[in-house]
Amino acid sequence: MLNAILTGISIGLGLAVSVGPYFLFLVNTSLVEGKSSASYLATGVALNDLVFLTVAFLSVNFLIQNVTFIESAKGYAGFFILAYGIYTILKKPAEKSEKRVKLNPKDKLKNIILGFAFNGINPSVFVFWFATVGILISKTNFTRNQTLAVFLSIVCTTYTSDLIKVRLAEFFSHYFTESVIKNVNRIVGSLLIVGACYLLVKAFVL
Repeated sequence: MLNAILTGISIGLGLAVSVGPYFLFLVNTSLVEGKSSASYLATGVALNDLVFLTVAFLSVNFLIQNVTFIESAKGYAGFFILAYGIYTILKKPAEKSEKRVKLNPKDKLKNIILGFAFNGINPSVFVFWFATVGILISKTNFTRNQTLAVFLSIVCTTYTSDLIKVRLAEFFSHYFTESVIKNVNRIVGSLLIVGACYLLVKAFVL
């Protein structure tokens, strides 16, 4: 069991240092809206990972045999990411307050749902979970419980690393003036648009 947990932690650490749309989204949220908003965003992502994990165990064989389903999902995700990228470029930076802002339950739920949805439509996350489940089930000697331990370790490791990223972003937030945040939004939005265009081309052209 210890080997399974260490395997999950090592995979989680590998994911933690990767830079993708979600990483940019998380850090940008922390800089603009504060660590509380970003923390609940990360919670939504972790919950979505757990849902994907459950679905993967139940339907990995179906999805392996239906690759076209995954390709279609990439296309729809591309439209969502494209729209959010454009919104990120056009939106005005929120006014930063020196006072600690306390989120109400509605805002907390909104950020959890946003994180859940953003992670849910990311095709790379979708493919990762199902591919990894398939590999662990078919290519390793792990039992079902050990395989579950691997995945829970991955989720816990990535969630912890996300919270650390949020704290680091808050620590450096005083360097980010309104003009800097505006430029960050433009960079993040542009990268999201590029990623979305890649997904759309892969899904509908190639």
